[in-house]
Amino acid sequence: MTSPSDFFSIFDHDKNFLEIMKRLLHSSLEYSFSGIMITEAAKGFPIIYVNPTFCEMTGYSHQELLGKSPSILQGPKTDPKVLERLAQDISVGRLFHGRTVNYRKDGSEFMMEWKIAPIRNSEGEISHYLAIQKDVSPQP
Repeated sequence: MTSPSDFFSIFDHDKNFLEIMKRLLHSSLEYSFSGIMITEAAKGFPIIYVNPTFCEMTGYSHQELLGKSPSILQGPKTDPKVLERLAQDISVGRLFHGRTVNYRKDGSEFMMEWKIAPIRNSEGEISHYLAIQKDVSPQP
């Protein structure tokens, strides 16, 4: 098995590194079994990207979510303690991992487990957040 460092060393010899990485990233996001959301690290955390799995999981289209806050998924049974921990973790640049009830576009509930990772720019400042999410609701 090839170690991750061995795999990425192929790009040291490839003049098309950026194009290859862009295609790898696109395919990883678009074909993931997990819902993926990317937000800006600005007030309200505006959504700039959601993958097809995220749209299937929530019932929202890509267009309906762009520019909106992830709080669009929250409702009466969303655990405020989990949201407090989320706010705390991201305020200090720490990886967040949690689970709570969220809501689909049609108002139905689902149990979501997710991780949010801060993405830093070249100056080391957090510019975006990457959220990887899955529906962990009990299956009937």
